[in-house]
Amino acid sequence: MRRKSNIWRGLTSVTAILLTFSILMTQLLISWSGQVNVFLNVTAPVIEADASTMHYKSNYELSDTGLQAMLADSDKHDVQTMEEGTVLLKNEQAVLPLSSEERSVTLFGRSTADPVYSGNSGGPGMDEKRQVSLHSALAEAGFKINDKLFDAYKNSEVARVKAAPDWFIGEVEKSLYTADLQATYQNDFNDAAIVMLSRDGGEGKDLATSDRDGISYLALHDTEKDLLKMIKDSGKFSKTIVLINSAYAMELGWLEEEEYGVDAALWIGNPGLKGFTGVANVITGAADPSGRLVDTFAADSLSAPAVRNAGDFQYANDDGHYIVEAEGIYQGYKYYETRYQDAVLGLHNADSNAGAFVNKDSWNYADEMVYSFGYGRSFANFSQELVDVDWDRQAKTVTATVKVTNEGYPAESTYTGKSKSVVQVYAQLPYEEGQAEKSAIQLIGFGKTGELGAGESEEVTVTIDEYLFATYDVNAGNGADTSKKGSYVFDPGDYYFAIGDDSHDALNNVLAKKAGTNVQGKLITADGSSVEGDPDKAIPVPLESLDNVTYAKSEYTDEVVSNQFDDVDLNYFAGDTVTYLTRNDWNTYPDPYSDLTASDELKAVMYDHKYEKPADAPAYDSFTQGAEVTLKLLDMKDVPFEDDETWNKFLDQLTISELSATIGENFGQPAVKSINKPANKNTDGPSGSQSSYLYGGNQPATAHVSQIVAASTWNQELLAERGNFIAEDCLFSGTTQLWSPGANMHRTPFSGRNFEYYSEDSILSYLMGANQAKAMQAKGLTAAIKHFVSNDQETNRSELATFMTEQAYRQGPLKAFEGAFTEGGALGTMMSFSRIGARLAYADSATLKQVLRNEWGFKGVTITDSVKGNPNIPTVESLVAGTDTFNADTNRASEIHKYLASKKDGYVLQELRRANKHFYYSLAKSSLLNGLTDETEVEGFTPWWQTLLKVINYTLGALLLLSLFFFIRTSLRRTQREG
Repeated sequence: MRRKSNIWRGLTSVTAILLTFSILMTQLLISWSGQVNVFLNVTAPVIEADASTMHYKSNYELSDTGLQAMLADSDKHDVQTMEEGTVLLKNEQAVLPLSSEERSVTLFGRSTADPVYSGNSGGPGMDEKRQVSLHSALAEAGFKINDKLFDAYKNSEVARVKAAPDWFIGEVEKSLYTADLQATYQNDFNDAAIVMLSRDGGEGKDLATSDRDGISYLALHDTEKDLLKMIKDSGKFSKTIVLINSAYAMELGWLEEEEYGVDAALWIGNPGLKGFTGVANVITGAADPSGRLVDTFAADSLSAPAVRNAGDFQYANDDGHYIVEAEGIYQGYKYYETRYQDAVLGLHNADSNAGAFVNKDSWNYADEMVYSFGYGRSFANFSQELVDVDWDRQAKTVTATVKVTNEGYPAESTYTGKSKSVVQVYAQLPYEEGQAEKSAIQLIGFGKTGELGAGESEEVTVTIDEYLFATYDVNAGNGADTSKKGSYVFDPGDYYFAIGDDSHDALNNVLAKKAGTNVQGKLITADGSSVEGDPDKAIPVPLESLDNVTYAKSEYTDEVVSNQFDDVDLNYFAGDTVTYLTRNDWNTYPDPYSDLTASDELKAVMYDHKYEKPADAPAYDSFTQGAEVTLKLLDMKDVPFEDDETWNKFLDQLTISELSATIGENFGQPAVKSINKPANKNTDGPSGSQSSYLYGGNQPATAHVSQIVAASTWNQELLAERGNFIAEDCLFSGTTQLWSPGANMHRTPFSGRNFEYYSEDSILSYLMGANQAKAMQAKGLTAAIKHFVSNDQETNRSELATFMTEQAYRQGPLKAFEGAFTEGGALGTMMSFSRIGARLAYADSATLKQVLRNEWGFKGVTITDSVKGNPNIPTVESLVAGTDTFNADTNRASEIHKYLASKKDGYVLQELRRANKHFYYSLAKSSLLNGLTDETEVEGFTPWWQTLLKVINYTLGALLLLSLFFFIRTSLRRTQREG
């Protein structure tokens, strides 16, 4: 009897432990249910729709067959995007494309066996069954490849490392190239050497300014130098072609150095699932690359003024982190080109050694620059003629008419196809000391030709919204409200509108027109060659007087646009601590602002901002909740946002519990039966949907070419097409809201997520975001563009204070997003982890309410980035500041529900209703409505794994009770016998 009792005691103990563990794991997994569903490929059932209930239609049948047809077209789009996004950097003696006889090649560089297909962040997995590698793409194109060397790379244990302090490019040492391996290309596989060099970063991973080798991660490393020299010294390859497999602007001055023997170079970024087919097409001449750079490629990656204050900065007296964007508006090309102009004109200490990285004694443009913003070549020789420029102040547009002609191909070229050219339109604004800062040249619009054969021409018309080159002046009187300071303005003077092959070429054209003989012999190209500039490619248009009226009010909402961000400048808290870079004196090139002291006032903004109920808050019981349901979600499909009466009636139907449930998000929100709202699915990311298709065997959704490659096409139609196919992916995977595209700026070449953001230029981002978001929304996909706003680095990204001037904030980070909302109609945005100045982005009402909604007229839903379990993110304060939903944190819903139950706070209830209106308005314009009718009865959804966990818990519970029963019974019997 004692033995039985011990058995039951042991079994009871073990079962109790297992049950406790199972319950804890169940709670943990359910709290992360969204991520678990993604991992297990679990999706809520999609309501089947016919033609009459398909409110947002696919161009294809939602079936296995329809999916295959969609994927075929989507893949063609990605290949074309890769072809048009590939940038031809160099092509000596027209060595590209390779002739049809040159099909025996050796691939060099470990990256050829381990390419960077995409940066690391949320998005679709790489479907190995559909994936195209460089090797497979070339093999498919008919190339014979040196597989012995390729296999050596593939079998090497060398790998890239993306973690401090051991950042490592992952290239093999020269010792790998044994005599046997070098013998493989002595008599074969030597029509061309194709070398691929890669750099990689990602979410939470800014690239290292000093890596394992003690140099910039973006510099050419000794292993790569040895490789290139080995290829040249072998004497076996008449053509060496380099592929730059990097979304980050590498230091590429070595491409022109004779010791490395490079004949041609292509920037290919991150090709995604299918892009390498496009790369192969460029190499063979099946396509002409027509991409242009969306970033500046400097000789030294550390030379940009923004780099001086990027990285790890911590307060001397606080655990918080910050960055000071002391470069002001001079990010990317706006710094290099503006300083170049002043150097040519001999102004403002432009040739001082401040910021000189190559020649330490004096700054010189040719020393500091390799490839200017907008640079890119073609197999063809193109000419462009600026036919006309019309600045119509009444229409508020500038129209540039440009005649583009394909003048033919080099005699050595084997290319037999047609080619495209990009028209880039720039402006130089009048500038005098004392005015708001202005770049010497800035992109304002662009267009792209169709395919042109030799001798063919096309007239391209680029229509530009003049608002895009208005200057935000914090010191200007506001022409719409004289009691306020700050306004977008046009200063009086001559405005030069110019075209150019890149930003530098356009500036030279302006200088030739503007300064004439005063700059003769002083203008140079990026490589230092003398150039005259073309004055016929620049047209001045005078403006007689200051205009501080036209854009003193929002053109979308009629809201006065005035200073809102004094405290985003660190000097608001710390006097004149920061000297911002100004073109009035290039000796203001910034030093790092390290170990700053956080004042009590600054710390109060960071940590002590607490919600206080307004004195005029509405009464809690002035709102009706849980009223009889007469309006379902489908009924709200065409109800205007401005119809407050109908929307209030709809919101009155929801209970406090239902209202609260909306703000807690976990890759979606559950069904609400009372209003017939199905469960909605949200997911990541900019390169496609982080999900699997509901058809065709549940394969992963397409990982499209990276966003930076799409941007490098300079083709707005392709960006719209990209948005269309990403929306198709979401229709086929049941996704309602996608955290895409990405519109943060490439503040530095080291910013970890440059691959999923468009550019260093805010206007390029504005225009591309507008086109892509518009196409996504048209198919019922909520385009939740991210990370709004100023996610300018990954280092210390959570609650990172980002300080800058209001001009820089409005014309840079904010402008980059603006087009997606105002022109593209995006109805969602995922926000940034960072702080705007010292204030959490999630609790910054000046950004979320004043700018986003009051100035831009945004009607959609805001969502945080993942805040689960983060006690530093206040729920109530964020809600009332303009945050609508909290990503990956359903506990926020119960927190708000409990708060309202105890506080009966009418203002918080009002803000909760506001958040619900934004949420349901976005859903009422989404594909979630597909299949809904007046008769549809929505059911809740429980994932199978949650049911399984409940079964396990109930089973263990039953076993525990049973074993406990037998333990007690045997114990009692033993006691009775012993008694």
